[in-house]
Amino acid sequence: MAPHWTGLLASLLLCVHGAARARGDCSNATQLSVQLDTLLAEYEREAPPAAGLRVALALDVRHATVDDDRATMHLLADLKMSWQEPRVRWNTSEWGCDSVLTAAERLWLPDVVLLNAAATRAGDAGTRARLSAAGAVSWLTHLDVTAPLDLDLSSWPRDTQACTFTFGSRTYNNEELILDISEFKHAVVFEAGAWEMQSVSSDTATWQRGVEQVSVATWTVRVTRRAAAQSLGAAAVLAAGALLLGAAAALPPQQRAPLAACASFTAALWLVSALARLPGGQGTPRALRAVCAQCVCGALSGACAALVVRLARCSLTPPQALRSLLSSLSTLCKLTPSPESCLSSESGTWAAAAVLLDRALSALILLVLVVLIIVQLS
Repeated sequence: MAPHWTGLLASLLLCVHGAARARGDCSNATQLSVQLDTLLAEYEREAPPAAGLRVALALDVRHATVDDDRATMHLLADLKMSWQEPRVRWNTSEWGCDSVLTAAERLWLPDVVLLNAAATRAGDAGTRARLSAAGAVSWLTHLDVTAPLDLDLSSWPRDTQACTFTFGSRTYNNEELILDISEFKHAVVFEAGAWEMQSVSSDTATWQRGVEQVSVATWTVRVTRRAAAQSLGAAAVLAAGALLLGAAAALPPQQRAPLAACASFTAALWLVSALARLPGGQGTPRALRAVCAQCVCGALSGACAALVVRLARCSLTPPQALRSLLSSLSTLCKLTPSPESCLSSESGTWAAAAVLLDRALSALILLVLVVLIIVQLS
């Protein structure tokens, strides 16, 4: 019985050992290091693997924020590069391992950098590269970059900013190195903060560098401003101004000036505070245009009230054309002036004209204000 059990145990050990080698067991670090040193002994790291080499890129964005004062976007990301290196192939059955990690400086590396960076801080300099038995190389670099941003403030304080990061080679042209976008899924982190990332889109193109064309890969990162308090403040100012101007329009012209001035003063205070924190950029925010128009509407309401009062007190003889116009319009709307402004037939005519002018100007001002609020809320 003993020989039988001994043979069975030996067979099991051989099966386990074969299975471990088949799945690429890389537990023997010393032997693997010696084999790798032998493989790279005559490796020329200054020479690229081949002409027209294709390098697949994938960008994993981890953080993005916008600096309004400097008009830049700060990006934290991981850039993964993969390519074929036929000079580092090996036999899996001999090595007992199908992949291995090695220092990146021992290999030829594509000099892919951010071409439109305003400032760049290098990540981990000692990042290792992964080699496979089939000659595939993958290398991950950590990016901490800042790129210029064209601020579009049309929708401020609910604006969305987009910045394009362009990666390319500073040495190789389009015939020597071609960049591709891999199918890597962008693991975008949606984090709390003043800015929230919305999307990351990618594309490939060519860039003219002197007389040469360079293959480039671009990623566009879109972020949205989180400014709920500023949005609420703009809406409150617009609502308060609309109520004040509506109440002023319901009062007689002699009592309208204080409410109109209050509406303009409220809008002016918000404008001063908003302009103090508004960054420079293209486009005028719709919120600022609406509040500016509200401020002007309040001033016009007070000025129109003064004009109407002055017209009602006019002592000149009214022209016959004005009498005919008022007589025709009196059938459509009531133009009866107040008794204190009708001391004579002439003053009564001017007072009726003042009532007509007051209604027309008030309706026009309120219409403009309503349109501005609708545009702002849309």
